[in-house]
Amino acid sequence: MKVLFVATNFPIPPHGGASVALLETLQSIEDLCELHLLVPHPGTDSAGNIALLQQRIPNSTVHFYQPRSSHPARLEKYTTAAVTAFSRRSYHAALCMDKNLRQAVCNLQGHHRFDIVHCEWLYAAIALEGLKLPVVVRTLDLHSVIMRDGLEEMPSSKRLRKSFWRLEAERFRRFEIGILNDALVIITVSPEDESVLRREGVSRLVCIPPPMALPAKLHRAEAAHDVCNALFLCVLHAAVNREASFLFTDEIWPLVNAEARARVKVIFAGGRPDKEARRRAAECGIQVHAPLSDDEARRLYAEADIFISPIKTGTGIKTKTQEAMANGKPMIGFPNSFRGVPAENGKDAFIVTSNEGFARQFEALIADPELRRRVGESARKFIDVNFNPKTLGARLIGTYAEVVEAASPRQMASGRSV
Repeated sequence: MKVLFVATNFPIPPHGGASVALLETLQSIEDLCELHLLVPHPGTDSAGNIALLQQRIPNSTVHFYQPRSSHPARLEKYTTAAVTAFSRRSYHAALCMDKNLRQAVCNLQGHHRFDIVHCEWLYAAIALEGLKLPVVVRTLDLHSVIMRDGLEEMPSSKRLRKSFWRLEAERFRRFEIGILNDALVIITVSPEDESVLRREGVSRLVCIPPPMALPAKLHRAEAAHDVCNALFLCVLHAAVNREASFLFTDEIWPLVNAEARARVKVIFAGGRPDKEARRRAAECGIQVHAPLSDDEARRLYAEADIFISPIKTGTGIKTKTQEAMANGKPMIGFPNSFRGVPAENGKDAFIVTSNEGFARQFEALIADPELRRRVGESARKFIDVNFNPKTLGARLIGTYAEVVEAASPRQMASGRSV
C-alpha cells in the first residue's frame, strides 16, 4: 500500500503533543507500507532536524512544501471577511485554505498515485477540499465546538462581535462536518473525541490512539540527599499548559507541606514560557528549562522521580501522559490529564479530583520511594499493553486497507471529495 501522510507541522523536535503523536505514528507504520511524508521545512536547525527525522523514519520518503503565512496581512483578512460575508461561507474555512499545500499534494499524487492520503488534523484536510483523492483524516473534536464555547467568555457589551462569531461558529461547523463526512474514514485519538464527533453528526469513525514506544533503556539518576525531582514537561506557552502551570504555582504548591517542599525540586520544562510564567515559577522556587533540546529532555526524564500534570482542560489524547508513563514515571494528574489514557487510579498512576488531593498525593510520593518505583513500573507495562506501536500501526494500516476495499469502484474511479 502506498500512503501519503500530510502534516502541517515538522515532527522534530518531538516535544509538543502533536509532534509526538505524528512521529510515533510514522515510526509504527513505515515498515508496513510505502510511506511518503509531506511536511513544511523545519523552522530552526533545518539540516540537523531533517537529518534526525531521516534517522527516525529511515524507510520513508520525505517531501517538503512551503506553507502560506500563518499571519496573513490585515488587508487579506478584511478582504476574506468581506467575501465570505457576501457569499455566506465560513471566514475561517477561507482563511485556513493553504494553496501551497494543495498544489504540493496534487503534484505528488500525479507522480505516485497514492492508495491513501492521510491528513493529519483538520487543516491539512481543508487544503484538499474538493480534490478527488482517497483521503482519511485524523482529527480531534470539532474546532467549531471550541469556537462556540468561547462565546461564553466574550463580554455582553461586544454584541456585534459576539453576533459575528456566533454566526461564524455555525458556518464553520457546517463546513467542518462536511469536510469530515466526505473523507473515507475519520480517525479519532480518544473515546472522548469520538463521542463529541458522533454527537455533532460526524460518521465513519474509528478510534485509534497514537502509539507510544517504550524507551529501549531506562536511565535512572539516583536522588541526591533525599531530594527527589518532580517534572512537568510540555509546551509551556500553549494556553492549556500555561494555565496548568499557574494552577500549580498559585493553588497547589501553597498546599504542599513544608517538609515535602524541602525534599523536592520541581522543574517546568519545554516550549517558550513568557515572563509571567517564569516569574510565578521563580517565586515558588521552581526551575524552568526552556527551550528544550532532545538531549536535555531525555536527561530530565532520566532524573525525574515524579511526573506532575496539573491539566484540567484541553482535547485530544494527552501524549505527554503517555510519554511520562512509558518512561516509567509515577504520575499525578487530574482526570483530563488522562484523556484517552485509561489508567487505573492507584495502580498505573494517581488521578486526583481536587487541588487538595493533588497536594496530598504529591506529598505521599515524595515521602515513599517504593511507591514511586511500584507505580512507575506499572505505568510502563500499561503503556506497552495499551499503546504498543506494532499493534496500533497494524490497526492503522488495516483501517486504510478496509476503507480502500470498501469504497465502490465508482467512488475510487472518481475519488472522494475532501
